[in-house]
Amino acid sequence: MITGEFDEEILADLINQGYEGNALLDKFKEIRAKVPDAMEKMLNDLIEQSGGEYYTMEEVFGDDE
Repeated sequence: MITGEFDEEILADLINQGYEGNALLDKFKEIRAKVPDAMEKMLNDLIEQSGGEYYTMEEVFGDDE
């Protein structure tokens, strides 16, 4: 799955928000776990708007894990 592609952006944002130490790690894990669902929703919203069909992230990108 492509979850790791956004790690640097997530961490930079959290650091800019003032997270550090264990709080940073906990919040990073929380947000990172939400990435696949958010991407799938975004993708399917785009497909729906274009009149297409529903696909899962695994169907579109494959499951690398």
